[in-house]
Amino acid sequence: MIRGLLYFSLGLPLVFTSICLGVQLETGSQVMGQQGIGEVFVQPARGNSNLSLAPASSGEFVEPSRSYPRRPPVGLKAEWIADSETGMASTDFNVSLPLLFVRTPPPIVKIGVNYTSLQTPESYGIPEDLFEYSVGIASVRKLNERWNVRTILGVELATDNENRSSDAWRFRGGVFATYSKNDNVSWTLGAIAMGRQDLPVIPVIGAVWQPNPSVRVDLVYPQPRVNRLLFDDGDRQQWIYLGGGTSGSTWGYQQFDSTDDQLTYSDLRVVLGLESRPAGSSGKPFVRGKTMQLELGYVFSRQLEFEQETREESLGDALMMSFSTKF
Repeated sequence: MIRGLLYFSLGLPLVFTSICLGVQLETGSQVMGQQGIGEVFVQPARGNSNLSLAPASSGEFVEPSRSYPRRPPVGLKAEWIADSETGMASTDFNVSLPLLFVRTPPPIVKIGVNYTSLQTPESYGIPEDLFEYSVGIASVRKLNERWNVRTILGVELATDNENRSSDAWRFRGGVFATYSKNDNVSWTLGAIAMGRQDLPVIPVIGAVWQPNPSVRVDLVYPQPRVNRLLFDDGDRQQWIYLGGGTSGSTWGYQQFDSTDDQLTYSDLRVVLGLESRPAGSSGKPFVRGKTMQLELGYVFSRQLEFEQETREESLGDALMMSFSTKF
């Protein structure tokens, strides 16, 4: 555990150095990047009982809105994972850009940069520095009062900057529909291509239940989550949530003998989170004002998989901390 804490301390300057070097464009969904894949789907409505649309982290498209901030929101996420022998630090940057000339609510374009630093035994033979450069687009279309369809499409170069072959290119996309049974319950069904070697396609299925403005239960596979409003002072809302899910990514890299290979990292996790956001922000494609999110978690079933050598390395259970903000 002492070595794990050391990796956390080593990761901090790495991450904040990276903050000064990169900016990424982000859609309302986490289509790209080494992120928890549940972020692609549904986030709490934060006090709005209208569940007709729930497309993710930039705010729910409950109703079309022509009110946008003067500049695209900029976002940042930093995450650290460490056990007694290994460590991982990742930094992700984002800016959201609506295509206002198309329609309302407009599609949102994402161009991204993600940096991941791996600390593993030298015998694993993998690089310490991995990068993800991505571009994608997400849109939500309201068919009627009950049905909405969300589509996402993107391409990504995930590499150690040495391997730029087909091993390093990933294509992502998905379609899923939301049916609002009433103001308190909605159902989601669809599928999404993750671009991961170990998890190419996953179903999106489940329900969201909001019995009152202070409680929301997201029973949507692959990342269920229970959200509770702590307080609302009229300007900002403070939420707490408990959730679970899976995370991971696939990169192309070069072995020490210059052989091209693919590396896949995967894990399962349980997280406890706090979120601060502007009050009354649901129903808008962009949230005016700053949002902040802090997560602490327990990560298990951690695996590193190698394509050419057809081998796996099991990593120990670890602690996780992440911080994200949009402003």
